[in-house]
Order: sequence, then structure tokens, then C-alpha cells
Amino acid sequence: MKRANTLGGLYFLIHFLVEITSFYVLTCYTPSRYVWIIMFIYDFAAFVPQGLFGYLRDKGIYVNFALCGTALTTLSLLLMIFQSNVFLIITVLSIGNCLVHVHGAELTLRASPGKMTPSAVFVSGGSFGLVTGKLLSLHNVAAPWVLALNVLTVAPILIAEKLKAGEGSENLRQYNFSDTKLNAASVIALATFVVAVRAFMGYGIPTSWNKTELQTVMLYCFMGIGKAMGGVLTDAIGIRKTAVISTLGALPFLLFGSEVMTVSLVGIAFFSMTMAITLALIVSRLQSSPGVAFGFTTIGLFLGTAPMFFFRVRSMLANCIIISVLSVLCLFILCFICAKSKPKKTELK
Repeated sequence: MKRANTLGGLYFLIHFLVEITSFYVLTCYTPSRYVWIIMFIYDFAAFVPQGLFGYLRDKGIYVNFALCGTALTTLSLLLMIFQSNVFLIITVLSIGNCLVHVHGAELTLRASPGKMTPSAVFVSGGSFGLVTGKLLSLHNVAAPWVLALNVLTVAPILIAEKLKAGEGSENLRQYNFSDTKLNAASVIALATFVVAVRAFMGYGIPTSWNKTELQTVMLYCFMGIGKAMGGVLTDAIGIRKTAVISTLGALPFLLFGSEVMTVSLVGIAFFSMTMAITLALIVSRLQSSPGVAFGFTTIGLFLGTAPMFFFRVRSMLANCIIISVLSVLCLFILCFICAKSKPKKTELK
């Protein structure tokens, strides 16, 4: 596990750096009158093709997608510096981001013997990078500095390639988090549905306390901590207990923390654990295709966030009711498709 955890840490850093670039560029174009089109293109091109690129990785294509993705995010910054077409910049940026995600997810899943911690740590880096990129843009940090940060991504990518050992086929066969009595298609569809529902719910979480930059940083940091803890707890106490904490356990903190930052942050951390849970469920039924498995989660993310480009529920009461109902629904689904905990054997003396 030491090698797997090291790879998870390296890809945490890689994910952190690529999201700095992505959200630095996106935030620079926030004042644009086309901002909602820009964000929609980014979400679509960064999330939806991950399954396709993941399929290529699963089939053994010998291309380092992380390096290719870094080259594209670097190009997007250069295009922005030279004031190229905004839609070209966003397309290049989002595909680069997509490629880095695919490579990181596939590598960390293959490296770990049926444990979710490395992949969850990798995923968590994005939340820290997102808020950092936003702040760098808002404080008018010059693009060449961000370009230098982006190029640094090459170092941990190369180190990670040196550390990986084999194809990890035996490791993949140890992901057994779903109920084997259910067919694979049902588990994958229901887990993807949960991802979409939780992504949709995320926009309705009441955070009226969030009024300063520091508070925004705290929000994203706890989101990242929650994503990592989802993997850690799944490995430590089991997927079903973690699912209960992430859904039902998060609910009172989310509903009653609207005005109290500390209470709300606990709820956000619990809520964010779901990503590791759903990935664990899907990869358990696609053991030979970790890239495709990760692609299902990102399609779910896109489906859940897409409605926000067209309408939002503004009523706090309505949002609280939606969050409550959907949390119970997600809990029911997760308990239905998660593998039941095996009783511990006691030795007879």
C-alpha cells in the first residue's frame, strides 16, 4: 500500500496544479457575457469524454494522458496570453483537464489492492486547486506565473510513472464493494444516478455564512477533506457505514448550518464523501475497466450540474426539502447496492 499511497499523494498534487490552471482561466472569463456558455462547454468537454479516454487506457493504449493533458493546459494559457479565441481556449483547457483526470484515476485504482484511499486522495486535490485558481485570478496574478506552476506538473507525473508497477490486474480484482447478487448494469446505473443527484444537491446547500474569501477557502478545503475521507472511511469501517455518514449523517449539519460555518463545514465534508463510495461501487463491477468506471462518475457529475445552467431553486425552504428527500433516496439506493459487511471471525481457543 505504501507505493499506492505515494501515487495517490503525487496525483493529489497533479490534480491540485491542473485545477489551479483550469479555474484561473475560467475565472478570468467570468465577466464575459458568454460566461454560462463558457462554463457549459468546459463542464461538457472536461467531464463527458473521460469514459471514452478511459476506455482507450483500459484497452492498453500506450499514451501518457497526464503529460498530454498538461501540454494542452499549458497551450490554453499561452493562447490566453496571446488573446486567442475564448472558445478555443476553453476547449483546449477542458480536454487537457479531462486527460489528466483519466490518467490519475486509472493509475491510482490499478496501483491499490482493492483500497479506495489513494484514488480518493487524488480526487480531493481538485477542490484545493479550484479555490486557489479562483483566488489567483481574482487577485490579478499574471498568467506567466500560473504557466510556470502548470509546467511544474510534469515533475510529479514523471515520478508517478517511475513508481507504478505492472498493470495492476490482481489489485483491480480486489475491489468488491457492491452486492454481487445484483447485476452489474443495475449497480452502475444506480451509482451513476446517485452521483448526478448529489451533484444537483450541491448547488442547493444553504451557505449564507459564506461571505469572505477565507470562508470560501474553508468551504472548498472541507469539501476536499471530505472527498479524501470518503476513501479512508470506506477502507476503514466499510462502504455501508460510510454511505450512512455521507447521506443521513450529513443532513442535519447541512440543514442547520446555514448561518453557522463550523456546523455547515462538517456537513459539507460528510456530503463530499459520496464520490469515493460511488466510484468504489462502479469499479467493483468493472474491475478490468477502471478508466471507464471513473468515466461513469464524471458523466453523473455533468448530468447533475447541467440543470443549473438553465434553472435554480432560489427558495431556501424548497432547497432544504429537496436535500432531505434526495438524501434519504440516496441512502436507500446505496444501502441496496453496497455489499453487506461480513461478520468478523472469532478464533476459538
